[in-house]
Amino acid sequence: MAYRTAVKDSIRYGYAVGRVRVLEGRMLPSATYERLLDAATFREQMRVLSDTPYGKFLEGAEVAEDVERAFERALDELYGFLVTANLPDSVNSFFRTSYDYANLKARLKADSLGQSTEGLLVSLGTVLPERFAGQVGALPKRFRELYERLAGEGTDVADEQVSTEIDRALFAELAMHASASRSRFLTGLVALEVDLANVRTLLRARVRERKAAETRRLLIEGGNLDPDRLMSRYSLPVSEMAGALTAMPGPFRGLHAEDVADLARYDVLADDIEVRYLKQARMVAAGPEPVIGYIMARQAEVMMVRTLLIGKMSGVPVEVLRRRLRQRYG
Repeated sequence: MAYRTAVKDSIRYGYAVGRVRVLEGRMLPSATYERLLDAATFREQMRVLSDTPYGKFLEGAEVAEDVERAFERALDELYGFLVTANLPDSVNSFFRTSYDYANLKARLKADSLGQSTEGLLVSLGTVLPERFAGQVGALPKRFRELYERLAGEGTDVADEQVSTEIDRALFAELAMHASASRSRFLTGLVALEVDLANVRTLLRARVRERKAAETRRLLIEGGNLDPDRLMSRYSLPVSEMAGALTAMPGPFRGLHAEDVADLARYDVLADDIEVRYLKQARMVAAGPEPVIGYIMARQAEVMMVRTLLIGKMSGVPVEVLRRRLRQRYG
């Protein structure tokens, strides 16, 4: 059975994997990021990117909104590759679903402030953004019910709880798509992302000295790190709690405790851990994993380039931008 599956995968994904090997060679090298960092102006950054795959999307971009829409189009084209690569629909849904929940979160936030959703919604999800902007009753059932349950919540702790409930629903749907795809790689990725989100929540809550019961309600099931085991370290000082995380089996094992405890750098650390996981996909000779790994790597590339362009336009110091750069997939 294993042999037949390997042969079937090599036939089904052979072209896609071969194409990915070529496309990986076209991802931006470290030197391009350095040039983007060193560029004196946004216009100079645009010249650096003119001969890259992003040049056609950024043509004519002048303001931050132009940049956002340019990268939205770049991502839409990227996800289109999943279709031509003949990956299951569940894999395509896996990548697009997060944008649906981002749109739902934007709608809830806009409604709580009495504002319009104009300029807040993206068109990369499985549901048209116009439906999130329209009547709530017209939304698909899962989003309508979640909106109705969360709408009208207050601020502070309640706001964080709303965000957690949306993330909880998102991770549950991602796990469902991963299971439907029959990809252990995707299933493992969801569990990793849950772990990274839970540890972020745990560290932030500990710094704010939030009550343990409140913090436990913010943790999400579905990761490899048991939430109750995480909470058993909650009474420790942040540095010791981080040290305990690096000692237990899981994505933080072997890391420096001070790096884990540094909330200002946590998102970069989390992305680096995810990249380390994604690199496993490159070792697979035939199957969906190399395609999935490539899509994830390109997503990260888009986010890094976006950070450098928007940062330059906003006057963010170069050294601050440099600290925000993630480990590269290549």
